[in-house]
Amino acid sequence: MADENDITIRQATEELLHTHIFQNIARRNNKQFAQKLAMWLVRYILIVSSMNESLHINLEQILMNLHGDRFKKIVNITDRSFDTIKSDKDDDCGNYIW
Repeated sequence: MADENDITIRQATEELLHTHIFQNIARRNNKQFAQKLAMWLVRYILIVSSMNESLHINLEQILMNLHGDRFKKIVNITDRSFDTIKSDKDDDCGNYIW
């Protein structure tokens, strides 16, 4: 039985598209790209959350199971990028999309 708080994939996608980050993505790329990205992210979130619910494993393990060594590379690259941004006091770090 569905919970009264459950929403459809379409509703979740629409909510995501109304966030500032997706409005910025649509403006910088195009609306169709932002819509496709939002749809894929909602699907991905549902898969990851259902894996956590059914298998009782943490997020990092789920990501390792899905992506293997690529996950390690992504974490390494993003950690270095975020560390560089944090350490660079002269840059404006208020923007989350450059």
